[in-house]
Amino acid sequence: MKVYPLRLKVFHLPQLHWYRNYDLKIDFPESWDVNFYPMKGYYDSIIDVKEIKRALREPINSKSLRNLAEGKRDIAIVVDDMTRPTKVHQIIKYVLDELKEAKIPSDNIRFIVGLGTHGACYRFDMAKKLGERVVNEYAVYNHNPFYGNEKFGETSYGTPIEVNAEYASCDLKIAIGSILPHPGAGFGGGSKLILPGIAGFNSIYHLHGEVEGRKEGKGNPNTGWGKVKNNDMRKDMDEFTKIVGLDIKIDVLVNGKGDTTKIFAGNFVDEFEEGVKNGREHYSTENLPDKVDVIIANIYAKANEAILGLINWKHKLDQKGVMVLIANAPEGQITHYMVGTFGKRFGAPLKGEPITPFFNRLIVLSKYKILDPWLPIALPEKIMWIKNWKEVLEEIKNIHKNPRIAIIPNADIQCEEKILKAE
Repeated sequence: MKVYPLRLKVFHLPQLHWYRNYDLKIDFPESWDVNFYPMKGYYDSIIDVKEIKRALREPINSKSLRNLAEGKRDIAIVVDDMTRPTKVHQIIKYVLDELKEAKIPSDNIRFIVGLGTHGACYRFDMAKKLGERVVNEYAVYNHNPFYGNEKFGETSYGTPIEVNAEYASCDLKIAIGSILPHPGAGFGGGSKLILPGIAGFNSIYHLHGEVEGRKEGKGNPNTGWGKVKNNDMRKDMDEFTKIVGLDIKIDVLVNGKGDTTKIFAGNFVDEFEEGVKNGREHYSTENLPDKVDVIIANIYAKANEAILGLINWKHKLDQKGVMVLIANAPEGQITHYMVGTFGKRFGAPLKGEPITPFFNRLIVLSKYKILDPWLPIALPEKIMWIKNWKEVLEEIKNIHKNPRIAIIPNADIQCEEKILKAE
């Protein structure tokens, strides 16, 4: 009897954003109902150099970068850390060219990595983020939230205004980051790179503990994915930033591979507003049904914050369903001094309870297992760690005969369209 090979449905998912950047091939029996749900901006092309230059020379509600720099002595450029996909190296040359045209010596420019309360970056991280040339030619520093922050009073929310003293000492302040959906601030970008990015520990604690509501564990109903209007976190961050100063903010949107597709520059409130208008469409996901049997949630841009893909999409699962988080992060889950885990009995000041899945199975597909993630995903005993796709497929087959499956290629940064358009 002739044996015919099993026909498969095949998909490719981006992996290892800051490493060798390859596609993971996953396959399914052809009889299964499998659908791919990319965000609308998934396939967008990388930005043209002309657009970068235009944004810097014609910023939103601001003088051009070159005009802002003229006559200034000390320049601080804040960039986001490795928990954000911003490929600063794709745009930094043009920022530095504008400063050079304003006759700013390279010795007067320093970069500060806006860590917030994340763990420090190392040289190889900074080279990935900024490019080798920048790391070779310019001073690059980690922010220290625990020491060396200058005090400016309090915001109207009672948040202590404590900011990186090196930043405060400079007379031109630039920040470069990305606009991405965020579970607290609605979207990252704008003033978020200042508070919490380069704020003191007390400032960050108050923002998350009191303003966001994590201290009491109740949360603030005005915060959440896509919520910007009347978001108390956003208001507090903006007020903080206006007081400490930020001369120009540069934010980008990224595609499914983390490449820059759009750029917004200018006054940090106005450029953020314009970026979010675009971001609501760019990161939105259409037509994903409710109560699917299996969600394949690929975490790429923020693989070291895998919990984002879980909290963002778990509501779409059936109670008998399987959540597969694909989170290949060689560095593991990030060290987070505000909400992380630091022992079997000890956690950071605002560490909450790990998620207890209400569905059948939580699988983390990763070559880089860590038994109790530093940034908790769920209770360790609730997570099944698997290193290869074939074993994941077998687990799914053991639970479901002909499952309905949703593949979400950027589960950490894409959201349902109705969530992002609700404001």
